[in-house]
Amino acid sequence: MDIEDAFRQVGEYGPLQRQVFWTMAIPQVFVAWHHVHNVFVGAQPRFFCIRGVERTEGCPKADQLPCEKYDFVGTDFSSAASEWNLVCSESYKSDMIQSVYMVGCLFGNIIGGYIADQYGRRHLSYVSILLMTVCSLVAIDAGSYERYLLWRFLTGIFTGAYGLVSFTIPIELVGAKQRGFVNVVMTILYAAGIGSLALLAYCVRDWQQLSVITALPGLIGIYYYWVVPESPRWLMTQGRIEEAEHIMTSIAVYNNTLSLSQTIHLRPLSVHPAKTRQASFFDMIRSSILRSITLNNLYTWFVNSLVFYGLTMRAGDLNGDRYLNVALAGLIEIPADIVTLYLTDIYGRRLTYSWSMLFGGIFCIGIIVTPENSATLQVILALLGKIGISMATCVSWIHAAEMYSTNIRNKALSICNTASRLGGVVSPMVLALGRIHPNMDFIIFGLSAVVGGVLSRGLPETLNRPLPETVEDVDSWASVPSGTHIVDLSQPEIMERSIRRLEEEFEVLERLNE
Repeated sequence: MDIEDAFRQVGEYGPLQRQVFWTMAIPQVFVAWHHVHNVFVGAQPRFFCIRGVERTEGCPKADQLPCEKYDFVGTDFSSAASEWNLVCSESYKSDMIQSVYMVGCLFGNIIGGYIADQYGRRHLSYVSILLMTVCSLVAIDAGSYERYLLWRFLTGIFTGAYGLVSFTIPIELVGAKQRGFVNVVMTILYAAGIGSLALLAYCVRDWQQLSVITALPGLIGIYYYWVVPESPRWLMTQGRIEEAEHIMTSIAVYNNTLSLSQTIHLRPLSVHPAKTRQASFFDMIRSSILRSITLNNLYTWFVNSLVFYGLTMRAGDLNGDRYLNVALAGLIEIPADIVTLYLTDIYGRRLTYSWSMLFGGIFCIGIIVTPENSATLQVILALLGKIGISMATCVSWIHAAEMYSTNIRNKALSICNTASRLGGVVSPMVLALGRIHPNMDFIIFGLSAVVGGVLSRGLPETLNRPLPETVEDVDSWASVPSGTHIVDLSQPEIMERSIRRLEEEFEVLERLNE
């Protein structure tokens, strides 16, 4: 039987898959803590400028002498800014921490994607999260701004690698009907991470103590060594059929869908890995179809990250309470992600993706035309924009995972995520531009998202289609309009899946006509 049939037999979302899924999903909370860490750790507290006996609040004016030193006494929190005097002419260095961290995530996506596709997903999962924890803890006692920057960069590398593989493993261990659920739950937990970080920062005002609390939960990676199996889909693409059969049989026994005396037998892929070259990044642009899909994804993922992190970090600068604004910016994603789960199953991935980006972009542009004294309205529009872009971000992962074949899926997601991290790198710079030219950040966020919403209409629909196993599978169906069923006689797996899907739909029609 093929891999999709095997998952139907062993259980598409049985006890073992649930255990692995929740083990890897809950740490998305910790990933979020690392990603938006700098909103609080890099925040600029109230300070006084000391010049001789003169003591004035804030930065000196253009016609005043520069400060001899800064006094942060009386502030209600500490941060990296107060640790290394990252204020006034040095304030850009606080934003630099976030940009350097995102550059680390970018490299982590590239390196992690290569390792996961060449050597497997399992070992990378526990190694990356443990090293993420170690680097984050070492950074706390770095002693200087430059060393802190280095360790945040290394933390970003391992966080980026873990974020990628922690999504791929659950997606490849469940059946087609559960992929949307897996994707949405992970994004909900990520949103909960942003909201919970605001609560932690409110309760723990010392930046080093806060950093320790947000780093230690990553030790859960030790548990992964015994719980997380290798992806049977990846093993199939490597020609390691016996290992894939052993894992599928173990899943079936654990799920109580197979007795100990029975085994799962899998049919090798129609294009045997041993007879073909190893898939590479160039397979993503090899054909005109894949090239169009990849270029489209690169832009939309870049924009999603640019706007997502821009609005999240901007929430700390909006009028009102910093902690409440950031908490709302995170928690508002939860209902958005739940709605996304239903929209993607009703209207498909493509339309939901497109309209979500348009929705987010329009509300960002709306902020520009609101009166300056309408602080509440600006916060509401920013939150509505965050809902739209959060929905788009939620859809982007499952949509991209379903558009690329198993033998290049991790590479493809790593490249898309690289574009996403570039958006995260640029985002603090756009925010800095907005401080110089008011509302310029919202103009860039809004227009970029609207363009992305229009371009994403050119992506193929993937709802209810089997995950493609080879690059050839993608070419065989991606060019056909949504709703058209492809039967390629040269590829028996696709033919059998398509026939089975048609039979299921005929059964539904018969029941409706009764």
